[in-house]
Amino acid sequence: MGVVFFLIGAAVVAAIAWFVVGKFEVWLPDAGSDLKPDTRDDHPAFDVVLRGYRMDEVDSTIAQLQAEIESLRTNDHQR
Repeated sequence: MGVVFFLIGAAVVAAIAWFVVGKFEVWLPDAGSDLKPDTRDDHPAFDVVLRGYRMDEVDSTIAQLQAEIESLRTNDHQR
């Protein structure tokens, strides 16, 4: 009988933890998405998160720079 109560208690604790962790992601706004200051293209700024910079912003900036470099190389070869 003790095992049954233990399993029920563990299930209740797991359900509460899942509810709390799962719901906080919906309630919290995206960190700094609308608070980002206006920056020039030549001085990008990245939002700081728990483990560094947001990788989607870094990847986007790298992709833009790669496209710009490729464009410059193409224009240079056409001369």
